[in-house]
Amino acid sequence: MGAELLTTTDKLLYLGRVAWSQARLPVELRRLSVAAEHMRERAFPRGLVLARDGEPLASCYLLVRGRVRVSRRGRVLGEAEPGSLVGLEDLVSQDHLGLGLVAATDVLALQLDSDTLFSILGDDFSLVHEAIRGASRRLLALTRRVPGSRDDSAGLQFHQPAGRRMNVVEVLLFLRTPGGPFERSSIDALAELAVTFRQVPFERGHVFFRKGEPAERIALVVEGSVACTSPPGAGPGVWHVDAGRWLGTLEAAAGEQHWYDAVAETAGVVLEQDVESLADLFEDNVDVALDYLGWVSRTTMDLIEGTLGPGRELFEFFTTLPGAPPQPKT
Repeated sequence: MGAELLTTTDKLLYLGRVAWSQARLPVELRRLSVAAEHMRERAFPRGLVLARDGEPLASCYLLVRGRVRVSRRGRVLGEAEPGSLVGLEDLVSQDHLGLGLVAATDVLALQLDSDTLFSILGDDFSLVHEAIRGASRRLLALTRRVPGSRDDSAGLQFHQPAGRRMNVVEVLLFLRTPGGPFERSSIDALAELAVTFRQVPFERGHVFFRKGEPAERIALVVEGSVACTSPPGAGPGVWHVDAGRWLGTLEAAAGEQHWYDAVAETAGVVLEQDVESLADLFEDNVDVALDYLGWVSRTTMDLIEGTLGPGRELFEFFTTLPGAPPQPKT
């Protein structure tokens, strides 16, 4: 296994068959060629540790031959087989806990390190945009399926200043609410985004949207409370979106319709942005877009771990199982 076995054509064939995460990144030949150029062919003997559980993952691996044992938080999730793209979602989520990866057999794999992955994404916003849409759809579907889950973030940085509009710095701090999509974004990059959000007051009884309407805007509740109601069997049922939480974000980012009714319980204020304008802003600030993508991926991971536990779904999240890949010539 010391000699190189895969030609560039072989790598392209493998990449062309791999679902680059549930986000379904486009696989145009030009993009595949860029990825293929940066994926190193690696041979690992049985028993070799590719990554240690509890440490940030440095690379993802497209398995060509052999199996890799995958663990998380000290528990074995399963063994990834040829065709699996192991660790991509962990890299995208910018997760700090990482995965334990051990060669269960002799392994031949294509390795892509984290810096190169983000460099490829940073150079092609269309990849990031499609990844955000796909990842949002996946999280949206999970949110509607898992009891008790909601489309929101956790925690509030500070309270709305009484009796006046917020200045740009205060808007920026609200956007960086802990647990939200922009918590890790740089101040400078997020400042350009903050000035574009509208501060919109609302009264009790105001209808933000109804089920089935197109999701065209995202909103962050600054003050007040919004009651959300989904039809029986279509989601969590009834929940409340309060200050510091996002309203309608997932379906807007996913390009889908609203799946519940949202009506104001009290008077209040939201920060609002059109989703098309947000996409334009993301294109100008790709690092912020990658932060948003990472948040969607982390939220999905946390929801699976927290509600479904370390089972098959979490394993598939980390291994991105596609169909059977073509076999290389030796």
